Amino acid sequence: MTFEEKRQAKRIRVNLPITYELLGTERLSGKTVSRDLSTTGLRMNMPSFFPTESPFLIKLNFPEVNKIIEGIARVVWSQRITFSDQYQAGLHFSELNPYFKKWLQEYVIINDAMSR
Repeated sequence: MTFEEKRQAKRIRVNLPITYELLGTERLSGKTVSRDLSTTGLRMNMPSFFPTESPFLIKLNFPEVNKIIEGIARVVWSQRITFSDQYQAGLHFSELNPYFKKWLQEYVIINDAMSR
């Protein structure tokens, strides 16, 4: 069985504080941490399973530069973490301010270069 890479953007491993809020009829909010990040989305830990397309308001905190980026992201996949009650989810940014997107592109490029 082969794995087909579907990512369209470079991802970096980074643990950033995240505040999230599920949008829609059922309101749920919380705090977690990112596992990786790109200009098109992120992977993060979650307390439970969320179906594909579940919309979240995401606030990414970059404490080293005192910056918060906010946008809407939708669940692409969600799966249980082995031997844990936690889940991981991959989210795609569906609404992100162009200024935030440009800043995020530079952040990913700089951090990718520093990790090599």
